Amino acid sequence: MILDPEYLLRVLLVFVRISGLFVAAPFFGQRLIPVQIKVMLAAVLAFSLAGFAGGTLPPRITHPVGFIVAVLIEAMTGALLGFAAQFVFYAVQFAGDVIGFQMSLSLAQIYNPISGEASNPLGRILTLGFMLLFILLDGPQQLVMALVSSFQIVPLAGANLTASGPLLLEWTGAFFTTALRLAAPFMVTLFLIDVALGVFARMVPQADLFSLGLPVKILAGLALFALFIQQFGPVTPDLVIRMIEDVAQLLNVLGG
Repeated sequence: MILDPEYLLRVLLVFVRISGLFVAAPFFGQRLIPVQIKVMLAAVLAFSLAGFAGGTLPPRITHPVGFIVAVLIEAMTGALLGFAAQFVFYAVQFAGDVIGFQMSLSLAQIYNPISGEASNPLGRILTLGFMLLFILLDGPQQLVMALVSSFQIVPLAGANLTASGPLLLEWTGAFFTTALRLAAPFMVTLFLIDVALGVFARMVPQADLFSLGLPVKILAGLALFALFIQQFGPVTPDLVIRMIEDVAQLLNVLGG
C-alpha cells in the first residue's frame, strides 16, 4: 500500500496542507523552530493523517498542470488555516505596539533577531506572554485537531478559496476592534496625562516639558501595564476560543 501511487499522492497533498499551516500558524511558524524539525513533523503527520483524507482524488491529478493546481490549492488551504489562527496574535502585537508608542517607548525600539526587524519592547513582552498562555491552554493541540477535522470537511484540492474573501475582510475589522479594546485603557490614560502636561506647560512656561513628561508617561504606563497584565490572563482563554471558532468557521466556508 505504501508504494501505491494513489496513496503517495494523497500523502503528498496532505503534507502540503500541513506545511502551509506550519508556515502561517502561531507557535508552529516561529523562526526559533528549525526548518528540518518542521519538515520532519509535517512528514510524520502526513503519513499519520492520510487516512482521514477520504474521498476520491481530484480529476486530472496525474496531469502535470492538474498536479500543480492541486498542490497550490492545498498550500493555500493550509496557509489560510494558519492565517486564521494568527489573526488574534496580530491583534495582541498591534495593541502592544500602540501601547508602547503611547508610552514613548518607540524611542527604545531595538533590533529583534527572531523577526529580523525592529520591535517595540513592550509589544514583544505582551506577544510572548500571550504565546506562553496559548501553549499552556493547549492551543497547538487545538490547531492540530482542527487540521484533522479539515481533511474530513475540505476534500483534497477541493477547497473553495474564493469564498474565504468576505470572511477575511470581516476578521480584519475584528482585528482592529480587538487591538483597540486591549489598548484603550492606555490610550485614554496617557491622553489625559498629555492634557494635564499641556495645562501645566501653560501655567508654568519655564518648565522643561520634554524632560518632565517623558518619565511621567513611562512611569504611569508601566504602572498601568502591571495592572493590565494581571487581567490579561483571564481574557486569554476567550481569545483562544475565538481563534478556534474562526478556524472552524473558515473550514465550513472552504468546504462549501
